[in-house]
Amino acid sequence: MHSLPLQFSSERIELAAAANRLAALGYVTSHGGNLSTRATENIVLITPTKVEKRKITPDDICFVDMDGQTLYAPEHLKPTSEAPFHLRVFEKRKDIRGVVHAHPPILTGFAIAGLDFLARPVLPEPVIEIGPMILVPYAQPGSDALARMFDAALRKSNGFLMENHGALMINEEGPGRALDLLEMMECAAQSVLVALQLNGLKSLSDKDVSDLEHVMRIRGLPMPGEAGVNQSLRDAFQ
Repeated sequence: MHSLPLQFSSERIELAAAANRLAALGYVTSHGGNLSTRATENIVLITPTKVEKRKITPDDICFVDMDGQTLYAPEHLKPTSEAPFHLRVFEKRKDIRGVVHAHPPILTGFAIAGLDFLARPVLPEPVIEIGPMILVPYAQPGSDALARMFDAALRKSNGFLMENHGALMINEEGPGRALDLLEMMECAAQSVLVALQLNGLKSLSDKDVSDLEHVMRIRGLPMPGEAGVNQSLRDAFQ
């Protein structure tokens, strides 16, 4: 127990850096948002509650087990109250190492409006790097009900809109890469919003999506979501 803070130094540095960058991007305000990374099969590193993301340091990172028990928290700190849905992601998606939950303004706008435009294939890069941004129904933040809301969609994609709440990005490489992809998706959301204000939204055709799958094979990119769930890129967007 006492040796835990001395472990996983690179993971704690990565998580704190991602938290700082999340704040710098303006994707969270005050104490909002939370990030985590899988350190071992049973240990998850997660950001503390009530600490501004711009101020988080590696020494502030908390350790929880897959049952939600706090293994370590710095003095006067405790893990985010939204740990349940982070742990649900890690339980259901054994391939995932990083989870980032935030409130990017435009993505969150789509989540509040309950619109599924971002679940359509619109821009090539988000299509092959993330998959559809699937809308997850609202549940009380920090609740077990919110954690369970992800079950129906979690294996299908790596990006999610949380209705009336925000966005979630997950990634097999870690929280830093998950944040890269969240930034990509927020930029895509801005472009979609502009398109809707102009002449409407035009999705990529089925042939376009099939052609992108060929690009993915050349680049060695996996299908969105959990391995084996989507047999083709078109499957992901159905």
